[in-house]
Amino acid sequence: MAENRSKTPARKTPGKFKQPPKDPVKVFCRLKPLQNDGDISCLMATDTTITLVPPESCLQYRANNFKEYQYVFKQVFSESSKQKEVFDVVALPLVGDLIQGKNGLLFTYGVTGSGKTYTMTGEPNDGGILPRCLDVLFNSISDYQAKKFVFKPDKMNGFEVLSEVEAMLERQRELHGDLATGKNVKTPRSYTSVLAYVVLTDSSQLTSDGFEKLPDQIMKNSDEEIGFRIPDTTKITNLNDDNTFGVFVTYVEIYNNGIYDLLEDISDDILRNKSLQVKLVREDASRNMYVHGVTEVEVKSTNEAFQAFYKGQKRKRMAHTALNAESSRSHSVFTVRLVQAPLDCRGEAVVQDKRAICISQLSLVDLAGSERTNRTKNTGQRLREASNINNSLLTLRLCLETLRENQLQGTEKMVPYRESKMTHLFKNYFDGDGQVEMIVCVNPSVDDFDENVHVLKFAEMTQEVQVSRAAPLRVDLGLDLPKGRRNAYKNLEDLRREIENEIVEPNMNQPIYSLSGPFPCLELMNPNDSTIMDLTHFLELRIQRRQAMQEEIKKLEEEHIKRLMEADRDLVLLKQENSLVKQELISTNLSLENEQRKNVILENRLVEKDNLVACLQRQMNEQEKLLRSQELELQEKNIKIKQKAVEKEYVKQRCNDKIAAEKEKLSKEMETRVKEHQEQLQVAGNTNPAEKVTIIGKELKKVEDFSYIGSKITANGKIQEEIGQRIWKSGQFYHVVKDIIWRWNIGNLERSTGLEEEVRDDPQSLRC
Repeated sequence: MAENRSKTPARKTPGKFKQPPKDPVKVFCRLKPLQNDGDISCLMATDTTITLVPPESCLQYRANNFKEYQYVFKQVFSESSKQKEVFDVVALPLVGDLIQGKNGLLFTYGVTGSGKTYTMTGEPNDGGILPRCLDVLFNSISDYQAKKFVFKPDKMNGFEVLSEVEAMLERQRELHGDLATGKNVKTPRSYTSVLAYVVLTDSSQLTSDGFEKLPDQIMKNSDEEIGFRIPDTTKITNLNDDNTFGVFVTYVEIYNNGIYDLLEDISDDILRNKSLQVKLVREDASRNMYVHGVTEVEVKSTNEAFQAFYKGQKRKRMAHTALNAESSRSHSVFTVRLVQAPLDCRGEAVVQDKRAICISQLSLVDLAGSERTNRTKNTGQRLREASNINNSLLTLRLCLETLRENQLQGTEKMVPYRESKMTHLFKNYFDGDGQVEMIVCVNPSVDDFDENVHVLKFAEMTQEVQVSRAAPLRVDLGLDLPKGRRNAYKNLEDLRREIENEIVEPNMNQPIYSLSGPFPCLELMNPNDSTIMDLTHFLELRIQRRQAMQEEIKKLEEEHIKRLMEADRDLVLLKQENSLVKQELISTNLSLENEQRKNVILENRLVEKDNLVACLQRQMNEQEKLLRSQELELQEKNIKIKQKAVEKEYVKQRCNDKIAAEKEKLSKEMETRVKEHQEQLQVAGNTNPAEKVTIIGKELKKVEDFSYIGSKITANGKIQEEIGQRIWKSGQFYHVVKDIIWRWNIGNLERSTGLEEEVRDDPQSLRC
């Protein structure tokens, strides 16, 4: 059998106009190892190429189409590739772009059971892309993280900057809330729980910068997967150390074309009787798409991020199918949002300006696998889920194909983002708001050959889509902030701490103070010695110096007392100011709580209105569908009516033609018979008139149309005589019959003069 290789031809983008720099969508391919050693593979792979060979069981082979399919990708990872290798090539550059203020989107795509979830999450001893991204991120920014609640979400896809006092109040409020709800403080799993643990045990374990210094066994998670996880030690050093960072994570799933928040603050007991609320996709002030009302959890370590991830995993919809024991029934989107802002000129606090915030995000999407019903044997709810999964993947394919067509042909067709919640949510990425990458997971088993053909064809086509290159966001507020201010302030604080902790040992041989020098010699050698005079003079000097020192001490005491009094006055004023500030703070908190309650009420109303609008929209769509169906039925009925009218006209025309032909035929027959009768009458010219009339009547009786008239003629002698005389006078049969009909008085036989023409044209009318 001769090989017939077919390769998708490369397409070149026409350069009609000068466009901004663009990068293609990077598509990588990863092969799943065969489950059994005896399984047969249907593909061959190189570093960048996949070649599919049709097995005997596939549709192409049965259709006598033996050509091989060849696909080219950015890089192909073989069955023996490690998770670390895949992460370093695919996701590590995205983490670097995230720290530099750029957005990123990473898909895992393939048929069900091809290893997408394994590639994304991995195992505890060999993490996938998601845990390694978190490890590298926190390894890089661990020394530059802001305290909790310095950055606070504003519920509109943005963030606010809080002062140190406001952030501390938020931390205390969260701590009191955890204690009030009775959360476990003995085995903490989050920053707040650890703080509660420290408060209830030993507060000395909390350092001045607000981070925990607890034993490792306390931070160990109860989940074995976190406790025995092997972290990635890679670190990115290319970052701005004059910025402070905050990390927020969200986790949503797209199930049956509805978005659900997997981190929503609702207990599992309530979830058993009540499902999660559907979230809406909205557009913020910067025209970026986001999930409205989604829970954004601030995390300070990889373990805290994993706590949020596993919380969502427990709520994610999974099911058993014929092809996969744990099949994802929804698309999951785990988003890491990195918030960074510059420090002030001293390198201590964050600049209190919302415009200085730089927000970047990395979305890791685990797409549900495309399914074929004849293989999965799905029915009921599983069949509906599979239908929605395939529809969303089809919409993604249509969007990418439309983008490629617009770029290649210069058209401006509308991209159908809104036909699916998934494409609507990631609209900004395809419009040039970040790097887009895709990992195509392929199962080389011969059973998946037909599905792999479509998956690899779509993946190769995706590489032709060009996405505008996103520049890193630079915020310039006109502030002349020196570079390296964080390190300079840190070095200054270290030096100050060393000076304060430095201990100087006093010299015990040197007096602390002295009234004078050493005493003179006190020995009297002779009576005239000046020793007593010298001693007297020495003592007088000591007394003078003592008095001077006492006066100086009094002055110092008075000054010290004055300072203490001033300090007391200042303290009283500060206490008054503090009480005023506390009152203002309490009133501000009350007003803020009122505003928050109002905001919650308005948001609930807005959600209700949005749900109502969505319901009305669905009803309107249903009515439009009904209207279109009725219009089609009306058109079909009009067409049928027109067809019936045409058929009726055709039948009428045929009937008229047939009637005309019958009339002509009868007319000819009557003329022929009339001529025969005239000839017979001429032959019997010498016959008695009465006998002639009798002959006429007999002849008329033979004719079906004149049998009645002939019988009357033969039965009445007077009429025979009259008809005979008339025949002798006129010699024409037609005139005789005309007079007979005209003067006939039997029954109610009366005719108008128009009957004359009818008899002449159509003898059949005599039947009337």
